[in-house]
Order: sequence, then C-alpha cells, then structure tokens
Amino acid sequence: MKRYVYVLLIVVLIVISAMTIFFFQLYANVKETASMIYEPLPPVTTHEPESTSAKPLEQPPAPKPVPEAHAKNEKKPLTLLLFGVDKREGDQGRSDTLILLTINPEKKQTLMMSIPRDTRTQIVGREQPDKINHAYQAGGIASTVRTVERFLDIPIDYYVKVEMEGFSNIIDSLGGVTVDNAFAFDYEGYQFPKGISHMDGQKALAYVRMRYDDPEGDFGRNKRQQQVIRDLMDKAKGISTVNKLDDLLSVVGTSFKTNLTFENMKELMLDYKSSLEQIETIRVSGEGRKINGVYYYLVSNEERLRIKKQVVEFKKSVTSEAVVASEK
Repeated sequence: MKRYVYVLLIVVLIVISAMTIFFFQLYANVKETASMIYEPLPPVTTHEPESTSAKPLEQPPAPKPVPEAHAKNEKKPLTLLLFGVDKREGDQGRSDTLILLTINPEKKQTLMMSIPRDTRTQIVGREQPDKINHAYQAGGIASTVRTVERFLDIPIDYYVKVEMEGFSNIIDSLGGVTVDNAFAFDYEGYQFPKGISHMDGQKALAYVRMRYDDPEGDFGRNKRQQQVIRDLMDKAKGISTVNKLDDLLSVVGTSFKTNLTFENMKELMLDYKSSLEQIETIRVSGEGRKINGVYYYLVSNEERLRIKKQVVEFKKSVTSEAVVASEK
C-alpha cells in the first residue's frame, strides 16, 4: 500500500512539474509576443506627395495613459480603439473596421460602437475632410487614433490594429466562429444562409466585408462585425483556448500592433475580463450624401456631442452616480 501511495505521489509530482514548465513556457511565449506587437503611439506621418505636405503636421497631444489606478487597487474605465486594416496593392491600406470599446470594470459592462467607414471628418495629416477610413492611408496608426479622438472629442487610452488577413487566421486558431445571420446572401464565392452558421476564417472575413447587398448598408455590416467579435471574445475566455495558444500567438505576433504593454495586458485580463460579459452597442446616426460625386456619411455636431455625453456618462463610477441621485 505504501509503495502504491509512493508511486502515485511521484506521478502527481511529475504532472505538476510538467504543468509548471508548460505554463512557465506559456508565460514566456505570451511575454515575447507582447514585446513583438508593442508599438507606442508614434507621431503622425503623411504618405501624401511632398507637394501637399510641405508644412510640418501639427501634432495633437498624445492621449494620456490609463491612470495609476492599479497601485491603489482602483479599476478605472478605459477606452480602446480596435481597427482592422485592409491592405491593397499599391497603397498603405485603409482601416476597414473601426470599433470603439469603452470598458467600465466597476459596472462590469462594455460599450461598443462601430464608426461607419464612409464618415466624413477632418483627417489628422490632411488639410481637407475625407472619409474616416482614409486616416490610416494618410498617416498610419497615429493618424487613425488621433482622427477618431478628434471626431468624437474622446481620449483613447489604447489602440489595437489588426491586419484583416491575420484576423482570418485568428478565427481559425480559435476553431472558427458561430453567428446568427439575419438574411441569406452570397459574397466572394460563399453562401450565407439565414440563421445559425459556423464559419472558418476566410468565410467569416467575407461575411463581415459585404455591405452593398445589406438592407442596412454599413450599419448591417457593422452588426456582422460585432457578431464575430462577440463570438471571438467568448472563445478567447474559454479554457480550451489555452491548448491553441501557441498557434494563436504566432498569428498575433505577425498581424497585430498595440500600445498595450505586457503588464497592461495582464491587468486587463485580471481587472477587466468580467466587463466583457455584458456588451451594450450604440449607433452613430447620420445621413448619406454625395459631395463632388463622392459618397459620404455625414454626422452632425449634435450627434457627436450626444455620443460623447453617452460615453462620459457610461464611464462614471457607480458611487458617483449614487451620490448625484441622492442629492436630487
């Protein structure tokens, strides 16, 4: 009996040692990948011809990093810009997807907003207003982040940029996505029946790209993008994802850029993960119109102010809201 217990104890120790080595290696791999994809917000650069960029660009003030809340065990709200870049032959690429996430860990909620790609606004790095998805072409990551900040008058704490083809590979690494399609359509050689559908990365990429046959236009497209991101969030939180992490990290290392440090990522996982359980979506209202033969989505100043107020209100702490309510 003692021999049996002794052998069992050795087996348990071996298993624990193997798990320790595995997770230590996992930790090292994650840290290495975080270092590869880290890119602080650079100054705005221009990719326009020299004749149109003779004057140095005015650099807006950098967004302040997340406050030193964690040292005081506080969990303060933060705003993150997620954008996907679709590169085309012969140009820098364009931000095909622009999603603003405002995360309030105290409320355990996240506010998600998709910005229509044809939204007309002042582009940081160019003199004339243009479509907001041209900001990346005008000045890369910095111009994209600064343009969204200027458009909504909301500071952005962090950004995450992903190459759209890399996005497809991430979906495959997580075993695909499952969505509830609102209507049947065909696009890029794929058929998308109405109802629940499971897709691999390439099919999911086609699913989120289609917009011209959608009755809601860009808004329908934004809804499909949000569907896919929600499902990916659910999968990323699952324990089974750990077994696929090596594949996932290799894709992330070649397809992502972010100003989140490794420490930031750990804090997000520990302090903000539960906030992704409840996601509220808001819509940017406006009207489509052609200007000089080019289609734009026009958003009024009143609508931008409404969105700003909603985000500011969402970021308020539960405690401060209770105090205001008691004073009324």
